[in-house]
Amino acid sequence: MVVKTVSALLRSAAVGLVCTSSIAALDSPPRAKVGERIVAMDLVKADDLSPAPWPPGGVTLGTVLTRVTEDANVYTLLIRDGIAPDAEAFAVLYDLNPELRDSKTLKIGSNVSLPRVSGSPELLQKVRSGYLVLLSVDPDIRSELNRSVDEMQGTAQSFADLPADRFEPGTMESAKNKIAVLAKWYAQIKKSYLRRTGPPIRRATLLEIRDEAAILNSLLRQTVIGNRQFTSTDQEQLAAIYQDVQSEMVKYGEVLANEAPKAEALIKVIVTIRGGDTKLIDALRVYYTFNGVFRDPPSNPPVTSYSFKELGSGRSELLPVKNYKVWAARDGDPGHPLTPPLLVSVAAGGSDSIGVDLSLARADSK
Repeated sequence: MVVKTVSALLRSAAVGLVCTSSIAALDSPPRAKVGERIVAMDLVKADDLSPAPWPPGGVTLGTVLTRVTEDANVYTLLIRDGIAPDAEAFAVLYDLNPELRDSKTLKIGSNVSLPRVSGSPELLQKVRSGYLVLLSVDPDIRSELNRSVDEMQGTAQSFADLPADRFEPGTMESAKNKIAVLAKWYAQIKKSYLRRTGPPIRRATLLEIRDEAAILNSLLRQTVIGNRQFTSTDQEQLAAIYQDVQSEMVKYGEVLANEAPKAEALIKVIVTIRGGDTKLIDALRVYYTFNGVFRDPPSNPPVTSYSFKELGSGRSELLPVKNYKVWAARDGDPGHPLTPPLLVSVAAGGSDSIGVDLSLARADSK
Protein backbone atom coordinates (compact mmCIF):
# COMPACT_ATOMS: atom_id res chain seq x y z
CA MET A 1 0.00 0.00 0.00
CA VAL A 2 1.41 3.39 -1.02
CA VAL A 3 0.09 6.37 0.90
CA LYS A 4 -1.05 9.10 -1.52
CA THR A 5 -0.06 12.06 0.62
CA VAL A 6 3.51 11.62 -0.60
CA SER A 7 4.35 15.32 -0.93
CA ALA A 8 3.36 16.05 2.65
CA LEU A 9 5.32 13.07 3.97
CA LEU A 10 8.43 14.04 2.08
CA ARG A 11 8.46 17.49 3.70
CA SER A 12 9.14 15.85 7.07
CA ALA A 13 12.77 15.63 8.20
CA ALA A 14 14.55 12.51 9.45
CA VAL A 15 16.78 12.39 12.49
CA GLY A 16 20.28 11.05 11.91
CA LEU A 17 23.23 10.93 9.56
CA VAL A 18 22.97 9.71 5.96
CA CYS A 19 25.65 7.24 4.84
CA THR A 20 25.78 7.27 1.05
CA SER A 21 26.65 4.41 -1.27
CA SER A 22 28.09 4.47 -4.76
CA ILE A 23 26.18 6.11 -7.60
CA ALA A 24 25.43 3.98 -10.64
CA ALA A 25 25.06 5.16 -14.23
CA LEU A 26 21.51 5.74 -15.40
CA ASP A 27 21.79 4.03 -18.82
CA SER A 28 20.61 0.87 -16.98
CA PRO A 29 18.75 0.47 -13.68
CA PRO A 30 21.06 2.09 -11.12
CA ARG A 31 22.45 -0.07 -8.34
CA ALA A 32 23.95 0.45 -4.92
CA LYS A 33 25.41 -1.83 -2.27
CA VAL A 34 23.58 -1.77 1.05
CA GLY A 35 25.23 -3.98 3.63
CA GLU A 36 26.07 -7.24 1.86
CA ARG A 37 23.36 -6.89 -0.78
CA ILE A 38 23.17 -5.28 -4.19
CA VAL A 39 20.01 -3.22 -4.65
CA ALA A 40 18.68 -2.13 -8.06
CA MET A 41 16.44 0.94 -8.30
CA ASP A 42 13.55 1.89 -10.59
CA LEU A 43 11.60 5.14 -10.57
CA VAL A 44 7.81 4.68 -10.35
CA LYS A 45 4.68 6.75 -9.89
CA ALA A 46 3.61 6.61 -6.27
CA ASP A 47 -0.11 6.19 -6.91
CA ASP A 48 0.06 3.04 -9.08
CA LEU A 49 3.77 2.02 -9.12
CA SER A 50 3.89 2.33 -12.93
CA PRO A 51 7.42 2.81 -14.30
CA ALA A 52 8.74 6.30 -15.04
CA PRO A 53 11.93 7.53 -16.75
CA TRP A 54 14.80 8.72 -14.61
CA PRO A 55 15.47 12.46 -14.72
CA PRO A 56 18.97 13.77 -15.59
CA GLY A 57 21.63 13.39 -12.96
CA GLY A 58 22.64 10.70 -10.51
CA VAL A 59 20.90 8.79 -7.74
CA THR A 60 22.28 7.54 -4.42
CA LEU A 61 20.83 4.94 -2.09
CA GLY A 62 22.07 5.53 1.43
CA THR A 63 20.94 4.81 4.97
CA VAL A 64 19.62 7.13 7.62
CA LEU A 65 19.11 6.63 11.34
CA THR A 66 15.56 7.79 12.03
CA ARG A 67 13.68 8.31 15.27
CA VAL A 68 10.24 6.66 15.46
CA THR A 69 7.46 9.10 16.39
CA GLU A 70 3.75 8.78 17.15
CA ASP A 71 2.70 10.08 13.72
CA ALA A 72 5.14 8.07 11.57
CA ASN A 73 5.13 4.29 11.04
CA VAL A 74 7.60 2.41 8.87
CA TYR A 75 5.46 2.79 5.75
CA THR A 76 5.33 6.57 6.03
CA LEU A 77 9.01 6.80 6.97
CA LEU A 78 10.03 4.82 3.88
CA ILE A 79 7.86 6.99 1.65
CA ARG A 80 9.26 10.13 3.22
CA ASP A 81 12.75 8.93 2.29
CA GLY A 82 11.66 8.31 -1.32
CA ILE A 83 11.24 4.51 -1.08
CA ALA A 84 8.23 2.48 -2.25
CA PRO A 85 7.30 0.47 0.88
CA ASP A 86 6.92 -3.04 -0.55
CA ALA A 87 8.44 -6.37 0.47
CA GLU A 88 11.79 -5.62 -1.15
CA ALA A 89 12.11 -2.39 0.83
CA PHE A 90 11.27 -4.32 4.00
CA ALA A 91 14.00 -6.84 3.13
CA VAL A 92 16.50 -3.95 3.14
CA LEU A 93 14.96 -2.58 6.35
CA TYR A 94 15.38 -5.88 8.19
CA ASP A 95 18.93 -6.35 6.87
CA LEU A 96 19.84 -2.90 8.22
CA ASN A 97 18.26 -3.77 11.57
CA PRO A 98 19.07 -7.48 12.16
CA GLU A 99 17.68 -7.42 15.70
CA LEU A 100 14.26 -6.28 14.43
CA ARG A 101 11.71 -9.05 13.82
CA ASP A 102 8.53 -7.02 13.33
CA SER A 103 8.40 -3.34 12.38
CA LYS A 104 5.15 -2.98 14.33
CA THR A 105 7.08 -3.55 17.57
CA LEU A 106 9.20 -0.42 17.14
CA LYS A 107 8.71 1.78 20.18
CA ILE A 108 8.12 5.51 20.09
CA GLY A 109 11.45 7.27 20.51
CA SER A 110 13.57 4.34 19.29
CA ASN A 111 15.91 4.66 16.32
CA VAL A 112 15.73 2.57 13.16
CA SER A 113 18.06 2.47 10.14
CA LEU A 114 16.20 3.06 6.89
CA PRO A 115 17.16 3.23 3.21
CA ARG A 116 17.00 6.73 1.74
CA VAL A 117 17.20 8.05 -1.80
CA SER A 118 19.08 11.21 -2.69
CA GLY A 119 20.47 12.60 -5.92
CA SER A 120 20.10 15.38 -8.44
CA PRO A 121 17.70 18.31 -7.89
CA GLU A 122 15.59 16.91 -10.73
CA LEU A 123 15.22 13.58 -8.95
CA LEU A 124 14.37 15.17 -5.61
CA GLN A 125 11.72 17.27 -7.33
CA LYS A 126 10.26 14.10 -8.84
CA VAL A 127 10.09 12.50 -5.40
CA ARG A 128 8.42 15.58 -3.94
CA SER A 129 5.82 15.56 -6.73
CA GLY A 130 4.53 11.99 -6.50
CA TYR A 131 7.27 9.56 -7.52
CA LEU A 132 9.08 6.88 -5.51
CA VAL A 133 12.04 4.56 -5.98
CA LEU A 134 11.23 0.85 -6.21
CA LEU A 135 13.97 -1.38 -4.78
CA SER A 136 14.92 -4.83 -6.07
CA VAL A 137 17.30 -6.77 -3.84
CA ASP A 138 20.02 -9.05 -5.27
CA PRO A 139 18.77 -8.69 -8.88
CA ASP A 140 21.43 -10.96 -10.41
CA ILE A 141 20.61 -13.81 -8.01
CA ARG A 142 16.94 -13.30 -8.82
CA SER A 143 17.63 -13.45 -12.55
CA GLU A 144 19.51 -16.73 -12.13
CA LEU A 145 16.64 -18.14 -10.09
CA ASN A 146 14.01 -17.02 -12.61
CA ARG A 147 15.94 -18.64 -15.47
CA SER A 148 16.10 -21.89 -13.49
CA VAL A 149 12.36 -21.73 -12.84
CA ASP A 150 11.65 -21.30 -16.56
CA GLU A 151 13.87 -24.27 -17.43
CA MET A 152 12.25 -26.37 -14.72
CA GLN A 153 8.75 -26.05 -16.15
CA GLY A 154 9.65 -27.91 -19.35
CA THR A 155 11.92 -30.57 -17.87
CA ALA A 156 9.45 -31.33 -15.06
CA GLN A 157 6.81 -32.26 -17.62
CA SER A 158 9.28 -34.47 -19.49
CA PHE A 159 10.24 -36.10 -16.18
CA ALA A 160 6.57 -36.90 -15.54
CA ASP A 161 6.42 -38.76 -18.87
CA LEU A 162 9.41 -41.04 -18.21
CA PRO A 163 8.73 -44.81 -18.17
CA ALA A 164 9.13 -46.96 -15.08
CA ASP A 165 12.42 -48.52 -16.24
CA ARG A 166 14.13 -45.13 -15.85
CA PHE A 167 13.72 -45.33 -12.08
CA GLU A 168 15.19 -47.57 -9.42
CA PRO A 169 12.45 -49.70 -7.86
CA GLY A 170 10.34 -47.81 -5.33
CA THR A 171 11.36 -44.28 -6.41
CA MET A 172 9.16 -43.42 -9.39
CA GLU A 173 5.84 -42.44 -7.85
CA SER A 174 7.30 -40.34 -5.04
CA ALA A 175 9.82 -38.65 -7.36
CA LYS A 176 7.23 -37.70 -9.97
CA ASN A 177 4.88 -36.31 -7.33
CA LYS A 178 7.59 -34.24 -5.66
CA ILE A 179 8.91 -32.85 -8.96
CA ALA A 180 5.42 -31.79 -10.04
CA VAL A 181 4.79 -29.98 -6.74
CA LEU A 182 8.23 -28.35 -6.71
CA ALA A 183 7.74 -26.99 -10.24
CA LYS A 184 4.49 -25.34 -9.09
CA TRP A 185 6.10 -23.94 -5.95
CA TYR A 186 9.01 -22.45 -7.87
CA ALA A 187 6.61 -20.94 -10.41
CA GLN A 188 4.70 -19.34 -7.53
CA ILE A 189 7.93 -17.92 -6.09
CA LYS A 190 8.78 -16.30 -9.44
CA LYS A 191 5.27 -14.96 -9.97
CA SER A 192 5.13 -13.48 -6.46
CA TYR A 193 8.43 -11.69 -7.03
CA LEU A 194 7.41 -10.27 -10.40
CA ARG A 195 4.11 -9.06 -8.91
CA ARG A 196 5.92 -7.64 -5.85
CA THR A 197 3.69 -9.71 -3.55
CA GLY A 198 6.27 -12.08 -2.09
CA PRO A 199 7.64 -11.91 1.46
CA PRO A 200 10.84 -10.05 2.37
CA ILE A 201 13.60 -12.65 2.42
CA ARG A 202 17.18 -12.61 3.58
CA ARG A 203 20.09 -13.20 1.24
CA ALA A 204 20.69 -16.69 2.65
CA THR A 205 17.13 -17.70 1.78
CA LEU A 206 17.42 -16.36 -1.76
CA LEU A 207 20.69 -18.25 -2.19
CA GLU A 208 19.07 -21.42 -0.86
CA ILE A 209 16.14 -21.18 -3.28
CA ARG A 210 18.44 -20.42 -6.22
CA ASP A 211 21.01 -23.12 -5.42
CA GLU A 212 18.42 -25.82 -4.86
CA ALA A 213 16.61 -24.88 -8.09
CA ALA A 214 19.90 -25.27 -9.99
CA ILE A 215 20.55 -28.67 -8.40
CA LEU A 216 16.99 -29.78 -9.15
CA ASN A 217 17.42 -28.77 -12.80
CA SER A 218 20.69 -30.66 -12.98
CA LEU A 219 18.99 -33.74 -11.58
CA LEU A 220 16.18 -33.41 -14.13
CA ARG A 221 18.59 -32.91 -17.05
CA GLN A 222 20.64 -35.96 -16.12
CA THR A 223 17.52 -38.12 -15.94
CA VAL A 224 15.52 -36.71 -18.87
CA ILE A 225 18.25 -35.76 -21.35
CA GLY A 226 21.22 -37.75 -20.08
CA ASN A 227 19.29 -41.03 -19.99
CA ARG A 228 20.59 -41.74 -16.49
CA GLN A 229 18.45 -43.82 -14.18
CA PHE A 230 16.90 -41.99 -11.25
CA THR A 231 18.44 -43.56 -8.12
CA SER A 232 17.68 -43.82 -4.43
CA THR A 233 20.51 -41.32 -3.80
CA ASP A 234 18.75 -38.88 -6.14
CA GLN A 235 15.56 -39.57 -4.21
CA GLU A 236 17.23 -38.59 -0.93
CA GLN A 237 18.45 -35.26 -2.31
CA LEU A 238 15.06 -34.60 -3.91
CA ALA A 239 13.37 -35.21 -0.55
CA ALA A 240 15.76 -32.77 1.15
CA ILE A 241 15.04 -30.07 -1.46
CA TYR A 242 11.32 -30.72 -1.17
CA GLN A 243 11.42 -30.29 2.61
CA ASP A 244 13.43 -27.06 2.34
CA VAL A 245 11.16 -25.46 -0.27
CA GLN A 246 8.03 -26.63 1.54
CA SER A 247 9.11 -24.74 4.66
CA GLU A 248 9.70 -21.59 2.58
CA MET A 249 6.29 -21.76 0.92
CA VAL A 250 4.57 -21.11 4.25
CA LYS A 251 5.70 -17.47 3.91
CA TYR A 252 4.17 -17.19 0.44
CA GLY A 253 0.82 -18.38 1.75
CA GLU A 254 0.56 -15.57 4.28
CA VAL A 255 -1.77 -12.73 3.31
CA LEU A 256 0.05 -9.49 3.96
CA ALA A 257 -2.81 -7.11 3.06
CA ASN A 258 -2.07 -3.80 4.82
CA GLU A 259 0.06 -5.48 7.46
CA ALA A 260 3.77 -4.73 7.50
CA PRO A 261 5.59 -8.01 6.73
CA LYS A 262 7.70 -9.58 9.43
CA ALA A 263 11.38 -10.47 9.14
CA GLU A 264 12.78 -13.96 8.83
CA ALA A 265 14.05 -14.94 12.25
CA LEU A 266 17.80 -15.08 12.80
CA ILE A 267 19.14 -17.61 15.30
CA LYS A 268 22.64 -17.54 16.78
CA VAL A 269 24.27 -20.90 16.00
CA ILE A 270 27.25 -21.64 18.27
CA VAL A 271 29.48 -24.50 17.12
CA THR A 272 31.83 -26.37 19.45
CA ILE A 273 34.47 -28.64 17.90
CA ARG A 274 35.42 -31.47 20.23
CA GLY A 275 38.51 -33.68 20.00
CA GLY A 276 41.99 -34.20 21.37
CA ASP A 277 44.03 -31.98 19.07
CA THR A 278 43.51 -28.46 20.44
CA LYS A 279 46.07 -26.93 18.09
CA LEU A 280 44.33 -28.39 15.04
CA ILE A 281 40.88 -27.36 16.28
CA ASP A 282 42.05 -23.76 16.66
CA ALA A 283 43.01 -23.73 12.96
CA LEU A 284 39.74 -25.25 11.66
CA ARG A 285 36.87 -23.34 10.14
CA VAL A 286 33.20 -24.24 10.42
CA TYR A 287 31.41 -24.62 7.09
CA TYR A 288 27.72 -25.04 6.35
CA THR A 289 25.32 -25.34 3.47
CA PHE A 290 21.61 -25.92 2.97
CA ASN A 291 20.49 -29.50 3.46
CA GLY A 292 19.06 -29.81 -0.05
CA VAL A 293 22.38 -28.66 -1.55
CA PHE A 294 24.65 -31.04 0.37
CA ARG A 295 26.20 -34.17 -1.13
CA ASP A 296 28.56 -36.56 0.64
CA PRO A 297 31.44 -36.15 0.06
CA PRO A 298 31.12 -32.42 -0.70
CA SER A 299 34.09 -32.39 -3.07
CA ASN A 300 33.20 -34.01 -6.38
CA PRO A 301 31.71 -31.85 -7.74
CA PRO A 302 32.31 -29.19 -5.06
CA VAL A 303 29.29 -28.31 -2.97
CA THR A 304 28.51 -24.61 -2.59
CA SER A 305 29.23 -23.86 1.06
CA TYR A 306 29.48 -20.88 3.40
CA SER A 307 31.88 -20.32 6.26
CA PHE A 308 31.93 -18.89 9.76
CA LYS A 309 33.91 -15.67 9.92
CA GLU A 310 36.29 -16.80 12.67
CA LEU A 311 38.45 -19.90 13.02
CA GLY A 312 38.25 -22.41 15.85
CA SER A 313 35.75 -23.79 18.31
CA GLY A 314 32.98 -21.83 20.04
CA ARG A 315 32.41 -19.52 17.07
CA SER A 316 28.94 -18.41 16.07
CA GLU A 317 26.91 -17.03 13.16
CA LEU A 318 23.40 -15.61 12.86
CA LEU A 319 21.51 -17.94 10.52
CA PRO A 320 17.92 -17.89 9.22
CA VAL A 321 15.55 -20.70 10.18
CA LYS A 322 16.44 -23.63 7.91
CA ASN A 323 17.90 -27.12 7.69
CA TYR A 324 21.68 -27.06 7.33
CA LYS A 325 24.57 -29.48 7.01
CA VAL A 326 27.42 -28.26 9.23
CA TRP A 327 31.02 -29.51 9.42
CA ALA A 328 34.56 -28.37 10.22
CA ALA A 329 37.52 -28.51 7.85
CA ARG A 330 40.90 -26.92 7.36
CA ASP A 331 40.64 -23.29 6.40
CA GLY A 332 40.01 -22.96 2.66
CA ASP A 333 39.32 -26.67 2.15
CA PRO A 334 35.60 -27.23 2.80
CA GLY A 335 35.49 -30.20 0.43
CA HIS A 336 37.37 -32.41 2.92
CA PRO A 337 35.51 -32.41 6.25
CA LEU A 338 37.45 -33.35 9.38
CA THR A 339 34.21 -33.85 11.31
CA PRO A 340 31.23 -35.87 10.07
CA PRO A 341 28.76 -33.42 8.44
CA LEU A 342 25.88 -32.91 10.85
CA LEU A 343 22.25 -32.13 10.00
CA VAL A 344 21.24 -29.07 12.03
CA SER A 345 17.64 -27.86 12.08
CA VAL A 346 17.51 -24.20 13.05
CA ALA A 347 13.95 -23.53 14.23
CA ALA A 348 12.08 -20.46 15.41
CA GLY A 349 9.88 -20.15 18.46
CA GLY A 350 12.38 -21.24 21.07
CA SER A 351 15.68 -19.79 22.16
CA ASP A 352 17.50 -17.08 20.20
CA SER A 353 20.56 -19.33 20.11
CA ILE A 354 21.38 -23.02 19.74
CA GLY A 355 24.53 -25.03 20.40
CA VAL A 356 26.00 -27.54 17.95
CA ASP A 357 28.74 -30.08 18.76
CA LEU A 358 31.06 -31.41 16.06
CA SER A 359 33.42 -34.30 16.80
CA LEU A 360 36.92 -34.38 15.34
CA ALA A 361 37.65 -37.86 13.99
CA ARG A 362 40.66 -39.37 15.78
CA ALA A 363 42.32 -40.53 12.55
CA ASP A 364 42.15 -37.01 11.08
CA SER A 365 43.54 -35.32 14.16
CA LYS A 366 47.01 -36.74 13.70
